[in-house]
Amino acid sequence: MTGLKGLGLSVLVVVLTACASGSHVLTGTPRDAIEPSQVKVYSQAPSQAYDTIASVQASSSQGVSQQGRMDSAVEELKIEAAKLGANGVIISHYPNNSGGVSTQISTGIFGGSRGISTDVGTGFTINPATVKGTAIYVRDGSHSSTIQTPEVQ
Repeated sequence: MTGLKGLGLSVLVVVLTACASGSHVLTGTPRDAIEPSQVKVYSQAPSQAYDTIASVQASSSQGVSQQGRMDSAVEELKIEAAKLGANGVIISHYPNNSGGVSTQISTGIFGGSRGISTDVGTGFTINPATVKGTAIYVRDGSHSSTIQTPEVQ
């Protein structure tokens, strides 16, 4: 039972310390910031006229599943775009194998003046999901061809 408590505590620590981050490189003129909920996600360039504002990238290790981490990364991408006044993001890179969990098991034998002892340790790493795109401002304000976050396979 102690092992289950330790595992539960480890998972709680990971969930609480998981983070999402975003960055950008300006390629156009930023506008006044807007709410992230106003940013639409596109799988391809919209048919309406738009201005390119920046290249954006976001990653996240938040989420229990790979899809959860991808969803969180897309939300972070929208936050980054909204800071620049972009009302759309054209996703250019959804990596197929982004995110995931790796596990490790280690053993050791220790010697000293008081004899020999052994120890076993376990651990796991949550690999973040990363998404890249182009922050845009759709001039006429209409947003067609929007997508939801695709299922990660």
